[in-house]
Amino acid sequence: NSATPSSRHKRIALIGAICGLALIGLVTAAAFSPLLDGDLSSHPASSSTNAAALKAQLLSNDGSEINPECRSIIIDSGHKEARSVVLLHGFTSCPAQWATVAQAYAAAGYNVVVPRLPGHGYSDRLTTAPSDVTPQQLAAATDQAIDLAAQLGDRVTVVGLSAGGSLAAWAGAHRNDVAEADVIAPLMLPKVLPEFAVGPVARIAGHIPDFYLWWDGDKKEALATPPYAYPRYSLHALGAFLALGRNAQNSVTRTVPLQRLLIITNANDGAVSNAPLLGYEQVMQPVTTKLDVYEFPSSEQIKHDLITVNGENESSIQTIYAKLALLLNLPDLHA
Repeated sequence: NSATPSSRHKRIALIGAICGLALIGLVTAAAFSPLLDGDLSSHPASSSTNAAALKAQLLSNDGSEINPECRSIIIDSGHKEARSVVLLHGFTSCPAQWATVAQAYAAAGYNVVVPRLPGHGYSDRLTTAPSDVTPQQLAAATDQAIDLAAQLGDRVTVVGLSAGGSLAAWAGAHRNDVAEADVIAPLMLPKVLPEFAVGPVARIAGHIPDFYLWWDGDKKEALATPPYAYPRYSLHALGAFLALGRNAQNSVTRTVPLQRLLIITNANDGAVSNAPLLGYEQVMQPVTTKLDVYEFPSSEQIKHDLITVNGENESSIQTIYAKLALLLNLPDLHA
């Protein structure tokens, strides 16, 4: 071989550069194509599965590592009611977020299911469990809660806030046994991302090393409002929720008309953009009997979390709940 060491090194460097560019090209192509979307369809349980078995299955998800305050909530009258409701909590929060609203639904005659979503509610608020969350796990957890609600009530409502709002939107798009979907400030387009980046983040987040960002860079782990919520969030988990939100905007498989779709937004929301909801409304209109939309005005200076009693809107929660009581038809809802 007459090649000099210098020329061999140049060839190796050139081959390495070409391989690197090819890899970047492949990752980019995958990020902007459906190759990494996976199966995000709904998989309901058999109608023959009884409520007791479904309830036991849901409660078995909460082991000793889960904060007792964050375990799944089931309020069951002991028999099937005319109505049941599933309440889906927000990103890095847990079922405790819905405690007050859950009691108002129970007072209104509903059987109530508030599932703890995968990766959430751990006693260790710095847990890395969110790194393992996948879109398929979130879809399965939503299916599981609706399966139980369908056994507990003739008419099923699904209500979700933020990340839970995206799951409620997904359920409205896919589950024929959901009669009403109430989508509140869904996490479809975070303010920290440009719109073109949502698809790539949703697709590749679970395929790259995870990293965490603090909700408050000054307080970091000292952030404790509310005390059970995580002070930081996982890119993997964020991508998983975004994947379900994207699916809801682009894929509708239900064949039975949704009796009511309620969309609640906040003009002053600093966490999420409301823009994707226009697309969601459009794809849902052909399969929706009644569409109701409400936006909290910017003049009220309300922040993103519209549900947590002792959260970021603690000083405004009475005003918020008074409006939610009307929108959700819950006369006994008081903070």
